[in-house]
Amino acid sequence: LLMANSSRVTEFLLLGFSSLGELQPVLFVLFLCLYLIILSGNLTIISVIRLDRSLHTPMYFFLCILSTSEVFYTIVILPKMLINLLSVLRTVSFMGCATQMFFFLGFAVTNCLLLGVMGYDRYAAICQPLRYPVLMNWRVCAQLAATCIASGFLISLVATTLVNLRDQVSQANFSSVTEFLLLGFSNLGEIQLILFAIFLCLYLIILSGNITIITVIRLDRSLHVPMYFFLGILSISETCYTLVVLPKMLINLLSLLRTISFVNCAVQMFFFLGFAVTNCMLLGVMGYDRYAAICHPLRYPILMSWQVCGQLAATCAVIGFLFSLTGSLLVFELPFCGPNKINHYFCDILPVIQLACTETYINELVIFIGGVVALMTPLTFICISYGFIVHTILKIPSADGKRKAFSTCASHLT
Repeated sequence: LLMANSSRVTEFLLLGFSSLGELQPVLFVLFLCLYLIILSGNLTIISVIRLDRSLHTPMYFFLCILSTSEVFYTIVILPKMLINLLSVLRTVSFMGCATQMFFFLGFAVTNCLLLGVMGYDRYAAICQPLRYPVLMNWRVCAQLAATCIASGFLISLVATTLVNLRDQVSQANFSSVTEFLLLGFSNLGEIQLILFAIFLCLYLIILSGNITIITVIRLDRSLHVPMYFFLGILSISETCYTLVVLPKMLINLLSLLRTISFVNCAVQMFFFLGFAVTNCMLLGVMGYDRYAAICHPLRYPILMSWQVCGQLAATCAVIGFLFSLTGSLLVFELPFCGPNKINHYFCDILPVIQLACTETYINELVIFIGGVVALMTPLTFICISYGFIVHTILKIPSADGKRKAFSTCASHLT
């Protein structure tokens, strides 16, 4: 975090119980006992559930996860509080405060969600006893637990980020830049009208093509299969991706004043990156779908059930916008003092970050590593999937069988 550059605050002073004077040692003993009771109680629950095989059921699995989360939740808060009760200097660094808030909120929300899941588990056990082994099998339990944790820390990340963004969005506190000037194609003179016509045609082709794909898949029941489900999601994401960039670019090609406000630039970058990374992840998932269909045809209905497809699509979107949130924050947490001319036709990362009036090496390095991961992970997944696909197809004896197998990959490859 470079927040210290812009807020000038490098540490905070925690005043809790500081006015109680001689009562603080008593409070220290009380909270220490409470801390030890919570730790020992939760560790006992975890150990008993772990060692007793009769407790290896969904109900106690979630109780074990809840106890583990409760232990970490306690560790995040009480040790620092106990130290402060015996200290004269009760400071916490800016980074330490942000980290504590992130984990405190993460484990708190995770605990709440786990309690909700445990309620659903009891409902399934009592109201659907015959279907309970299917409704709450170990795979479902693990997915529910992982979803609780991911949701908890995603909410925590958003909340912690909003605290940080309160200063960042109103950059007028430290930055003199309130808007940017987009210079893309501005030096081409009369050619801009030709470019406008070209990009308008491209925009309409992309929109009509994707909307046609979505409509056909929606209306034709024979296309209600995982492969076309992901193709439909990809088309929706591609449409949104296009809407983020091209309309503003078309307006600028006909305008003399090509400005974009600081906040709108941040919003455009966030959604542009989010849909871009989501598209990459979806292509990786589509590669896995083809691998499952060709290499494991008998298990395909289980491997790619509608529940799994929905979870994979949601995961792609969450990962995409987490990458986007991180990238946007790394850019817009920096101070911008001028100039404000972006040598591009939209708010892309590198043209914007070059305008920051501070050292950007670390931010650019993190963004570069994130970009490599976002691109190479699905690409590697696709290459591995198609390696297995080619190996499987080559073992098919008939030429017609090979042709049909390759044809199922056509929508993904195109």
